[in-house]
Amino acid sequence: MKKIFTILLVILLLCTLSACSDQALTRASSNIQVTGSGKVTTVPDTVQISFTVISEGKDKNVQEENSVKTQKMIDALLALGLKKDELETQNVSFTPMYRWDEKDGQQLIGYRAENTLLVKTKALDKSGSIIDTAVKNGADLVGSLNFSLSDEAKEQIIGLAIDQAVKDARNQAELTAAAAGTKIKGIQTLQVIKESSAPPIYYDMQKGMGVSAASSTTPVIPDEAILNVLVQAVYIIES
Repeated sequence: MKKIFTILLVILLLCTLSACSDQALTRASSNIQVTGSGKVTTVPDTVQISFTVISEGKDKNVQEENSVKTQKMIDALLALGLKKDELETQNVSFTPMYRWDEKDGQQLIGYRAENTLLVKTKALDKSGSIIDTAVKNGADLVGSLNFSLSDEAKEQIIGLAIDQAVKDARNQAELTAAAAGTKIKGIQTLQVIKESSAPPIYYDMQKGMGVSAASSTTPVIPDEAILNVLVQAVYIIES
């Protein structure tokens, strides 16, 4: 009798687990997961430009020479109207230089010092002047120009991008539900992912150095800035 009771208990437990599994499967299959997108194109309000001062020499004095050149460039940029909080040291390096000789092997031939300064400003109209000033006052390398949106600018248009993304997600969910012969009952989860982007502009040092004194500044035309928003949504459908 005890053995029969045990068997019945096991069967009941298995049936309960099976029912729970079926219910979980039903719940899992009673929703639609979609990703909606929204995009707003606008004018960027921030520009970032990197400048690198490079010094090479036979002794370690190149580090001091590099510091003097870098400070000269910084002073010139500040005189142009930039503020100290718009300038940031991005990288400083000091490395030995070697040459391989078949007779004597590896030989130390000198040192190389680099200092990279990052300029981040909302003065887009000064982009050309900033480049010219930096190059004329010590910059040996100009990095890519990146135009972007500040946090303040993003907040002004984020609502429009989110609205587009949510509508896109809802439309996808309704079309999918209709194709499956059912309807949307509600929304289960909603997650917003936002990012902005703008293609970089590359500066040609040779062409830039070739700008004559008669010309005003190096022409720099910012591209459009794009605020992308993705919405990951889970909609509940009629089972």
